Amino acid sequence: MKRGKAGVFICHCGDNISGTVDIGAVKRAMELEGADCVEDFPYMCSIAGQALIHEKARAIGLDRIVVAACSPGVHERTFQACASEAGINPYLVDIANIREQCSWVPGENQTGRAIDIIRSSLYAVRQKQPLDKASIKVRKSVLVIGGGISGITASLALARHGIKVYLAEKATTIGGNMVKIGKVFSPDRLTEECALCSLAPLMGEVARNDRINIMTQSRVTDLRGHPGDFRVTIETGPVFIDPDKCVSCGKCSAACSVRVPDEWNAGLSSRKAVYKPFAQAVPGTYSIDPDACKRCGKCARECDARAINLNRKARKKTLRAGAIIVATGHREMDPSGKHELGYGQFPDVLTQTELARLLAINGPTKGRLEVPSTGKRPRRIVMVQCVGSRDEKPGSIPYCSKVCCMTALKHAHYVSEHFPGTEIYICYTDIRAPGTYENYYREVQKKGVKFIRGRVGEIIRAGADDSDGLLVRVEDTLGSGTLELESDMVVLSCALEPSPGTLQAASALGIGLSPELFIREKHPKLEPATTTSRGIFVCGTAQGAKDITESILQARAAASKASELVSARSLAVEPKFAVVDPERCTRCGICLKLCPYGAPYLNGKVAIDPLSCIGLGGCISRCPEHAITMPSCSDEELFARIDGCLGPGADIIAFLDENIGYVAADNAGVNRIPYPEGVRIIKVPSIMRLEAKHLVYALEKGARGVFLGDGTVNSANGAIRANVSKRVGELRAAVAACGFRPEQITYYEAYLPHFRGLASRLSQFSASLGSHAPEGRVDQATGVSF
Repeated sequence: MKRGKAGVFICHCGDNISGTVDIGAVKRAMELEGADCVEDFPYMCSIAGQALIHEKARAIGLDRIVVAACSPGVHERTFQACASEAGINPYLVDIANIREQCSWVPGENQTGRAIDIIRSSLYAVRQKQPLDKASIKVRKSVLVIGGGISGITASLALARHGIKVYLAEKATTIGGNMVKIGKVFSPDRLTEECALCSLAPLMGEVARNDRINIMTQSRVTDLRGHPGDFRVTIETGPVFIDPDKCVSCGKCSAACSVRVPDEWNAGLSSRKAVYKPFAQAVPGTYSIDPDACKRCGKCARECDARAINLNRKARKKTLRAGAIIVATGHREMDPSGKHELGYGQFPDVLTQTELARLLAINGPTKGRLEVPSTGKRPRRIVMVQCVGSRDEKPGSIPYCSKVCCMTALKHAHYVSEHFPGTEIYICYTDIRAPGTYENYYREVQKKGVKFIRGRVGEIIRAGADDSDGLLVRVEDTLGSGTLELESDMVVLSCALEPSPGTLQAASALGIGLSPELFIREKHPKLEPATTTSRGIFVCGTAQGAKDITESILQARAAASKASELVSARSLAVEPKFAVVDPERCTRCGICLKLCPYGAPYLNGKVAIDPLSCIGLGGCISRCPEHAITMPSCSDEELFARIDGCLGPGADIIAFLDENIGYVAADNAGVNRIPYPEGVRIIKVPSIMRLEAKHLVYALEKGARGVFLGDGTVNSANGAIRANVSKRVGELRAAVAACGFRPEQITYYEAYLPHFRGLASRLSQFSASLGSHAPEGRVDQATGVSF
């Protein structure tokens, strides 16, 4: 059905188009198709070309436009702006790509191909509806989950930009893993510096900043709303000591008789059930461990400030934030499962974190290096690298944890400096010390630390008595064969794993995880610090193993992205999202379960969050009531495109997703890669948008085959790959049920760099269909073609 007046404007692009396409023949064809205006110009994107569009639009009263020119990725925005200035809705502009996907594709009939492409756009633009961007109000506040160095950095960066910050930390103090490591290495000074001396001022700044609300003993349990206005449920406590009343006198702790392992000292010492983790803790008040407390009441009786109430329960509250940053950190892998290494069996087998606490001035030994079983200074220490890292065995992880080599070098250097005479061996797979860290590595070698390239196979007692030390068996892969090293102490450099808080936060927020269960970035190259859910960002070791410097840089990137989001009063969203018809919707919930981005939500009725929806369209075909539509890619528009592009020379419809497959086809044209002349490309948000009726319609209209090319499976969200694969199978089955052959439908997983692969697969598909005329439908009962 024709709506309004449509004009066609054909660009010569110098001779890029006119050199292979007969512009006159194309104009005559469009006039026969009933276009209300057909014009051509040497450079339609120029000021003069746009002026021509303005002039004709006003003179004729055009309300929709087809621009036959280069790829929409080049000048679609230009022509949409031009249309707006001429009083035409910008979403009633359609770009017919007759350069990258026609004149630049080697062939003998570019004019016929151009006519089909432009006619397809003309038919489609007549079916388009005017659209408007969605506008969403934004709250100028951010929730930061995790109070380690990444969370602290992100919080301060946001607060300095005038943004309200809620900092939620599951522990009783902020500081995270950095407060435990004792020393940080300085590759430029070739020395070690106090970690807490660097971190404590930042912790104090967080505590003093009026824009930062610190919530300790807190975790996220639920998420509602959408980017710009999240509603987050936070569970806190139980908090038995009121921080507003506590004066930190310490009488409660002195009265407590319960002792448990001190997690801040890696379990190498004990603490009371009423405790302050360390002197510089923020907040600086005392806390009660609800799991260790026996509710005897001694602490409450000693509290003059009446700050203690042992009957308090955990409480929940809902915060509203425009964006969320996940900075939940990591944990050191427990090597107890590596039985051959003796951890948990021999007290003198430690991890690097435990060694860090031993060497810390505020650690269990006040910085004295002692063998745990004897209390004596060790004569020899053997460090074992890659424990649980770079290992395909069950219970291990295949990746490098990045910081283990430098941690071992730091401790080896520190021990050599402060405890001369201690012999140190490092058994390594590869020493990874990139950039300036190489200088630090050389400095450690100069200190006499010995390096053995090889994996440790076994750690046992050197003798019958516990005081006989340890025997480390290692294979020297550089030529010395199997070695046996007697040692007083063995230190394991263990892999970094996602923290329990990372897994819990990911579950509560509905964000994707990597195969190693760290928070997955949407695109690690182009969109770092951005998760698979819009408005939620990640930084630090919650995203993966990294050192302090890299964690700080990523925290600032996450803060910058969150600031961009919440600093605007409102967000304008392109109208490329699905919508729900409330009259048809029965609230069955299928769309809520299906969407990998959580765009549909239930708030009395089912609605789709424009910011979260990326327009894949998979929910449309799944809705049993057909209540979901996509105005930017309607059924009427798709059918019109199919009708328009199936001219006399066309025999294959290639549906390509707009972000990967379609751009790969553009790249094939740019590089003059040929593919069959009968191929006609239709851009879709994703092949998830397609239904069997679209494919059947194309085959009934004369297409020999339908090519489905999609690159959305290469996105960071693994659920998309599974959904696309399943959808292709369903489409093939549905087409076969309509009497067509399943082999008339093919699927190709598209990649931007593999544009030659796309062209090759198009050629293979065309050849597989044969050169004869299509056989058409098959009677299911008789098997006769007709």
